[in-house]
Amino acid sequence: MWPLRIFDFSRMRNYFFPLVFLLSSSAFAQDTLSLARAISLGLKNNFDVQIVEQNVEIARNNNTWGQAGRLPIINFNAGQNNLIIQRKPANPFAVAGRNISNNVTGQLDVQFTLFDGFAIKFNKHLLGELEKLSLGNAVVVMENTIQSIVLSYYQSVLEKERLNVLIRNQIFSKERYEYVKLKRELGNAITFDVLQEQNNYLTDSSNVLRQEILLRNSLRNLNRLINEDLNTTYSLSDSLTYDLEPYDYNELHERMIRSNSNLINQYTNQEILRTNTKLFQSNQYPSLVLSTGANGSYDQLNANFRTSTGNTIEQTVGYVNRDTSFPVYNDVNEIITQPLTQVGNSYGAYGNFALRFTLFNGGQVRRSIENARVQEKIAQLGTDRLKLSLENDLMATFDLYNLRRQLVTISEVKLQAAELNLDLANERYRNGALSAIDLRIVQENYRNAALEYTLAIYSSIESKIELIRMSGGLISQADIEN
Repeated sequence: MWPLRIFDFSRMRNYFFPLVFLLSSSAFAQDTLSLARAISLGLKNNFDVQIVEQNVEIARNNNTWGQAGRLPIINFNAGQNNLIIQRKPANPFAVAGRNISNNVTGQLDVQFTLFDGFAIKFNKHLLGELEKLSLGNAVVVMENTIQSIVLSYYQSVLEKERLNVLIRNQIFSKERYEYVKLKRELGNAITFDVLQEQNNYLTDSSNVLRQEILLRNSLRNLNRLINEDLNTTYSLSDSLTYDLEPYDYNELHERMIRSNSNLINQYTNQEILRTNTKLFQSNQYPSLVLSTGANGSYDQLNANFRTSTGNTIEQTVGYVNRDTSFPVYNDVNEIITQPLTQVGNSYGAYGNFALRFTLFNGGQVRRSIENARVQEKIAQLGTDRLKLSLENDLMATFDLYNLRRQLVTISEVKLQAAELNLDLANERYRNGALSAIDLRIVQENYRNAALEYTLAIYSSIESKIELIRMSGGLISQADIEN
């Protein structure tokens, strides 16, 4: 039994979760399915794993300084305005008639937070903890997925071993049935004996048929977990193996406190709540924001403007001694109105500072801080409760594992005795020293012992997997490569 490490789960790219679990190192073949290959397929194809993988990607994308608010906010605004208006102005300097104006404006605005009570720093730390929590949740999902795949795989192996036991039992009954028919032909047996052995053979055949259904259902469940076609059939290369590996409770307890995935996630939740408290505390400080930028516009006006023709005309400007016989003339430029288009532009820059300091808001900031501290205490109580619950579960699972180890040894001895007893009983039956009914009882004892032995091994493996999962040895979270 060796540890297997699996690194890439399709789109995870920069994440990997090493699998530390005792698995056999069978080769991957197309027509066979080893436990290691089943786990690899499950971590790649399982729907729950794919969903949590996307959640990890979202948390990773959010964990940036830009999301935290350290980088400036840059906006560019542009617009075009068009206006048609008919004027008869009272202002002599205004342009009368139809005026068509349009302009294009643009503004580049940059806002940069200079100080906000260290909220940016706490936001970045919070985003990092949220990414860590997302990874922790992924570990839990993958732990559950791997545990389900391992148990489903061994359940299929168990059903296959049970089928083999029942088939051997069926073959034994068929041989005895054929033997009794031969004896009747030779005159050493009666019809009652033949019918009795026939009934035993048919009963064992029915048990085989029922067990085949259980095996198919178990394989379908395994295919569902690894997201393969439900009708796909494999030759399971791993078998129910058992080793008398002892565990030290104190070592398991220490590893559980240090590495249990649910406990690690609870620690991360506590850190998130502590960071939230610091964020609320940052509201007690002032905030200083710098706004800088530039703006400009391009303007255009089309109207009937008064323009000079370049010619001069005489205009009467007065009379000598108010005598209309002696007018006074003055040469002026000839003015006419014609449609013209005038263009213009403007540009400028600005830099502004904004300081905000909340002096009083009804005590909301203070209450928020107090409530956040209460949430921290609640999280600590939840952690203590989780530790106590895990310790209780660890003790129960540890005792159950040790009990099942002993049951494996006992059932193995029972199986050896039942097998030997069956061989002896069969010999005595052929010698006429044992009745068919007694032989059938011995045969059923052997069958029950074999089934009990395979179930004991499976139950021991089940407890072992739970111990490894609780102590954080099923999956560990790896370092993140940026």
